[in-house]
Amino acid sequence: MMSGRLDLLRQHGAELAMLLMTVIWGIHYVVVKDALSDLPPLTFNAIRFSLGLPVLLLITARSRARLHIDRRDIPRLLLLGLIGPFGYQIFFILGLERTTSTNTALLSSTMPTWTALLTLALGIVIVRRQLIFGVVMSLVGVVLVVLGRSGAEVSLSTTDLIGSTLALGGAIVVALYNIAIKPLIDRYGSGTIAVWTYIISNAGLIIAASPDLVTLTPGDLPVKVWPHLFYSGVLSCALGFLVENYALRAIGPSRTAIYYNFMPLIAAAAGVLALSEPLTVPLVLGGALTMVGMLIVRQNTYLRLPPKAVSTVPHTGRTREMARADQS
Repeated sequence: MMSGRLDLLRQHGAELAMLLMTVIWGIHYVVVKDALSDLPPLTFNAIRFSLGLPVLLLITARSRARLHIDRRDIPRLLLLGLIGPFGYQIFFILGLERTTSTNTALLSSTMPTWTALLTLALGIVIVRRQLIFGVVMSLVGVVLVVLGRSGAEVSLSTTDLIGSTLALGGAIVVALYNIAIKPLIDRYGSGTIAVWTYIISNAGLIIAASPDLVTLTPGDLPVKVWPHLFYSGVLSCALGFLVENYALRAIGPSRTAIYYNFMPLIAAAAGVLALSEPLTVPLVLGGALTMVGMLIVRQNTYLRLPPKAVSTVPHTGRTREMARADQS
């Protein structure tokens, strides 16, 4: 019986780990939102990332050789790390401070839509009706999510509008980063790039929060915020990095990406239960449209290869162009 359970765990370990992380990441929005009532947003970000860094470095210490980056690629990695992961963290925390955790989770999760729009504009992916339909559906959902906080009125507070815009900005900079970083990921692997961008982001967040950090005293860190920092820095950041890379190796990017679609649902439920955040009809409808649209985008994104690389796959009638995109 025990060996059967172990075999089942080995067979579905990646799926179970990603399911656990999906719950952790979904609740993370509520945890951070609650912590921002006790700590300034930039300070919280700097501390939580600093808590996760030693855990990450300890786990990756055995593969130090794999962390090597050629000198010629360092400037590009630094620039992209500041634009993407660091930029996202700034947009995320400042947006979450100004709007609800539900809004932030839904709008941040639209990254695949913006990636699709950018890759369409650059001619990287094949233009398909289903892809366009998914993009449009997601964008309509985004508009409804942004307006969803106004209830029956078509007006938003300036603070909430700024927060929603910042959350969208975070999704857009990550989309830009994902496209620009791909050559480096192909060269060094996603794990190596993720570790270095985490280090770059951590350094940037410390610098951004330095005016508050230099005057920070133990009395400025109430005991009730310590679990929030541990949850965010160790569980969401460090553990999330390990689980995500394990899942990418074990079940591939397509199956791993499916779990990201459930994070807004968990964040919305946690926000309503823990923070009494309102659920309006436009917000629910917009969230549903956004998530279905993103699923359509994920299922209909195919890379465009050079003409010489396109040929028919035997027995399927599909092109190698599409076949390769399915695996990407």
